[in-house]
Amino acid sequence: MGLFSKETNDSTDTIYENIKKFLKPKDNKIHIILINNLSKYINKNFQCVDNYTIQINEILTNMQNDGYEIIDVKFNSFQNLPGQTDGFHTLITYK
Repeated sequence: MGLFSKETNDSTDTIYENIKKFLKPKDNKIHIILINNLSKYINKNFQCVDNYTIQINEILTNMQNDGYEIIDVKFNSFQNLPGQTDGFHTLITYK
């Protein structure tokens, strides 16, 4: 019995594969990747944003498994006009 829903877990299966094609080859130089995560369900009550946390952890774990060194992770949240989707931008700096 998992803490998160099967729907969230299923979505993590392909997340890394979708962004992997944008990663630069390992060349000991510093590179970045910017990830845009739209979410209709950003928690505003000091709770874990579980889908975002799972997805970013999946990306970071797989990058490290593939031999990339994570240097830094930065994010900002945004809110579009009323009625539109909220989300996060995540900038991963890696080698």
